[in-house]
Amino acid sequence: MKNLSVLLLLSLVLSCSKNNTTKTATNDCNEIVEVMQGGECCYYTAATLTYDANQRIKTVVGQGLNRTEYTYYSDSIGIKATDINGNDISGTIYLDNLQRATGSRYFKGAYTYDADGYLSSFKKPYGNNGQVTGYTQYYAIWENGDLISVYTNDLNVSTKSITFQYFNQPNQNLLGYNSSFYVGEILQDRNSFYLLNGSFFGKQSKDLLKSINVNGSQSNDITYQSDSTGRIIKASDFYKFGYKCR
Repeated sequence: MKNLSVLLLLSLVLSCSKNNTTKTATNDCNEIVEVMQGGECCYYTAATLTYDANQRIKTVVGQGLNRTEYTYYSDSIGIKATDINGNDISGTIYLDNLQRATGSRYFKGAYTYDADGYLSSFKKPYGNNGQVTGYTQYYAIWENGDLISVYTNDLNVSTKSITFQYFNQPNQNLLGYNSSFYVGEILQDRNSFYLLNGSFFGKQSKDLLKSINVNGSQSNDITYQSDSTGRIIKASDFYKFGYKCR
């Protein structure tokens, strides 16, 4: 059986061509430069981040030897990375002519989009001992600008459907930590979901994520704490976010 483990948010966490200069909608004063992880008494710095002149993630430094550097091209994103032990986990994400991810060097055609710019399907790889032996096809359902469900018709997988509920509040970019793309296992690694601060995976949900339901099992609601300017600084006593302008 293909074993697909669910990464719950609160149980964690090249071809050479002309550089892409498309700007994101992020206000640089609101760029998250530090992510802290923990709970109750103690937090530690899980990641520190820098940005390029176009407000895209440039570097991420994590625990131990974990470090990632992004280089942006018109048709790809180069990811130079090492894990906490210093092992090379570099990769390349390929882009279409609208600057949306289509796949990586490990599997092509991984992501497809509808005419409105929303992700419509994705392939999740599976395998053994780090070797990809196949893929499971998943589909995405959107309603009123929010991703409400991802599902598969494959009877051999453990995670057949994930549904998402939202607060009636505008979404905020928290580098993917509160994204249905991360919680829904569309993007399973940090090097990819940090790219959600741009439009590299199509449009994102317009409302703030509230909870998820996996195969009929409902999670607790995510709680958020904001500062005096309305920026989210804490998510469910598990993550804290530090901004460029305090």
